[in-house]
Amino acid sequence: KELKKINASLLVNFLDLLDILIKCRASPIRIKKLEDIELLFCNFHHLINKFRPHQALETLIQMIKIQKDQKLKLEEQTNSKVETARSGIFTTINSLPSSLCTTVKEEMVTEDDRENVKDTSCDVVFEEKMRIIESLIDAELDT
Repeated sequence: KELKKINASLLVNFLDLLDILIKCRASPIRIKKLEDIELLFCNFHHLINKFRPHQALETLIQMIKIQKDQKLKLEEQTNSKVETARSGIFTTINSLPSSLCTTVKEEMVTEDDRENVKDTSCDVVFEEKMRIIESLIDAELDT
């Protein structure tokens, strides 16, 4: 609103200055009009500078929104990849013959694991490891 008023005043003063220059170049009014125009430009410049912090804040807000959207999109893509991988792992494990599945489970279970778990059967230790892996993946996705 203020900028529009100053802009209109600048235009009127400039037209007055042109009129003065056409009629009488050496008139002392010409100097006064130039000073008025200079003052209006200073005020105009001051008001523009006053809006710069607001403009910078709005720019930062937009940049942060864009970054947030990008991170949410990346998170969704990562979640879908993790779910695809997780379902692939479980599908593969479930489709293995039981003898091979037992061998894989035994290879994943170490002696330390058997000592830490009360029930030393391979299935229980394997399920415990899978539960830990899933909780680590879920914890990583939550952050």
